[in-house]
Amino acid sequence: MALLSDEEDEMGVEDDVDANLLCPDALSTVLSCVCFPSWLCSLRMFDQNERAAVLVWGKYVGSINEPGIHVVNPCGVELRKITTVRKTLDVREVGVTDVDGNPIYISGNVAYRIFSARKAVVETQKPDEYTSDQAPMVLRKVAARFHYDQLRGDAPSSALCEELQRAVASAGVQVLKFQLTDLKYDPQIAASMLARQQAVAQVDAKRSLVHGAAETASSTVMRLKQLGHNFSAENEQRLIHDLLLKNLDPDYKAHAMIMTTRP
Repeated sequence: MALLSDEEDEMGVEDDVDANLLCPDALSTVLSCVCFPSWLCSLRMFDQNERAAVLVWGKYVGSINEPGIHVVNPCGVELRKITTVRKTLDVREVGVTDVDGNPIYISGNVAYRIFSARKAVVETQKPDEYTSDQAPMVLRKVAARFHYDQLRGDAPSSALCEELQRAVASAGVQVLKFQLTDLKYDPQIAASMLARQQAVAQVDAKRSLVHGAAETASSTVMRLKQLGHNFSAENEQRLIHDLLLKNLDPDYKAHAMIMTTRP
């Protein structure tokens, strides 16, 4: 039986118990002894990525978790196989409202596998369809916690994976990753949101330019004073004024002459 981490155990991802295949039930044991030739067809082979839930007279008694050839009691035993190979699911253009109330369309891709035959084929009907139904609901729920720009980062992926895992663990599904593949505004507001982003970018650029000009003017005056140049208060203000304008407007030409004195 495969060993799982503590984190997987907390998520409900644990292997099934191994079934008693030779004597799973008193009635099966007696009947198989009476009909001894039936044991000739008791060999069952399982591939590397196959598991099976074992039911005896309709009651689940355990699972086959290891590949290879197994001898199974031929009387009253039913095997329900699953595959544990990795699968992917595309979630396309789900309508979502982000934390700011902006309508957006979002797409994602889920990588998962089935880990429990009992949960997948005894307690759940069609686990793949169950996962396909749960993924869009989880995507809407998680996306509503983030801003539009945050959805382009890595933070939503871990939250999506954890939330979907909680939703599908009872169906025997282990979520390996849940990543966003596409993100866009609703076409009705896309143009206005693009204009808004451009305006914000322009404001940020101008703010950086002003801060840089102020730091340049201040450091220039300080350096001149360190070199021994003395300014009157009026001349110092005029110099800072001209330096600011020169940095903010390269075409600006100062005509005033600033007098300095050196000791």
